[in-house]
Amino acid sequence: MDHQEKTVLLKNGNPCLIRRSEERDAEMLVAYMKATAGESRNLMREPEEVTMTVEQERDFLRNRAASETGLMLLAEVNGEHAGTASFDIVGGRSRTRHRCGVAITLYRKFWGMGIGTALLGEILTSAKAAGYEQAELEVVSTNEAAVGLYQKLGFQVMGTIRHAFKYKDGTYADFLFMSKDLT
Repeated sequence: MDHQEKTVLLKNGNPCLIRRSEERDAEMLVAYMKATAGESRNLMREPEEVTMTVEQERDFLRNRAASETGLMLLAEVNGEHAGTASFDIVGGRSRTRHRCGVAITLYRKFWGMGIGTALLGEILTSAKAAGYEQAELEVVSTNEAAVGLYQKLGFQVMGTIRHAFKYKDGTYADFLFMSKDLT
């Protein structure tokens, strides 16, 4: 799926480039997944669970670029990778073809600058242009900044998944299931 590069101004006045992911990003993205998994308890995996090789990531990015159902975008600030956002079809069957799952992650040092709003806004615009009618995501219920961002962009809480995460220390986190109408 195609996407035109776009530069937006952040809250602090810095420009942020939003562009489609490319095969050349593979090594950087593997390191990014490991780093962000270690920065936040809000993500699906622990750093040691990021086992994808650079070649596997390159293959994933090649397939993503050819995909007609999904898109991955990157945000860069002053030439530095700040985060990613993506969407893809839910389920892959005719009855769920109108729904897409959305994901976004930023390095912690880029939180609160407006990158999430810009990046997720681009993803939602692209998902709508691709014909999706509904965007969905899951978020840790205590991640107030993310929940606020999603609500600001029109997502609504549809339900709670109790004890969706169990951390190494034995504690749990609930997920909020959120969706947004794209029509």
